[in-house]
Amino acid sequence: MNGASAILTSTLVLGGLYLLMAAGLTLIWSTLRVFNFGHGALLMFGAYLSWTLLDRAGLPLLPALIGGVLAMALIGVVYEFLLVSPFIRRPNGDMLVMVATLAATMLLQSAALLLWGPEIKQLPPLGSARIELGGSVVQGTQLVTIVLAPVLVGLLALALRRTGIGLTVRALEQNREHAQLLGISPRRVYLFVVTVAIGLAAVAGVLLGSMRFISPLMGDDPLLRAFVVLAFGGAGSLGGTIAGAYAIGLLEAVTTYYFGLSWSPVLVFLAMIVIMLARPEGLLRNQVRSA
Repeated sequence: MNGASAILTSTLVLGGLYLLMAAGLTLIWSTLRVFNFGHGALLMFGAYLSWTLLDRAGLPLLPALIGGVLAMALIGVVYEFLLVSPFIRRPNGDMLVMVATLAATMLLQSAALLLWGPEIKQLPPLGSARIELGGSVVQGTQLVTIVLAPVLVGLLALALRRTGIGLTVRALEQNREHAQLLGISPRRVYLFVVTVAIGLAAVAGVLLGSMRFISPLMGDDPLLRAFVVLAFGGAGSLGGTIAGAYAIGLLEAVTTYYFGLSWSPVLVFLAMIVIMLARPEGLLRNQVRSA
């Protein structure tokens, strides 16, 4: 495998993973104006649930993975009911929601430790298909990630533009008070947004659990990377998030290849700090919107 093909493969795989995480964060931010600090823990819980359905319940691989993601979508309903609705309409509601989601992170990580123990676990590879990409062979979970991530986020973007619930989400994003005067129920929109975002995070958890390992803290690093993506693409812009995810994937792939794995996060976060100082609205946001 030559350097260019290795960087290309890593860019597409990492960009896909970060896209699934950051798209949900962007959707929640643009609608509720809060950051969901529990996103990484929800990713982790989705991976554990899929592993449980596969290893303990004995389901075949695909039904176990789908079951884990659907279970997390249902948990999203509870998550919205307990952590969003009771706080968002209060004074300083955005801050209250963020504190509640931060508390949920510690609760979910502790619950995972009690339920599944500290031993790391892993999901099997997702299929045996393989293709040649730029001189390198991509197979299994990597191939699924490369294809599935842009497809799911593309479907989300299409739903936001072409469906009734998507139009209400966009209306609430642009002007919450005006949308309520038109009869749009914020509660219905919040429920849709949180459920979809958690579902995307669960998909990312399944993919990560297959490529790496499952542990109670496995969601922390992807969450940090997703925040870097938002710094690049601009929080609240789905187009900017897509561009930012693959830009971060490329940056991390290049720095890992040339400087080593230990230097990659240092250089990536250094780039984030520089961008936040120079362009707080996001490096790619205006370019994507004007395209």
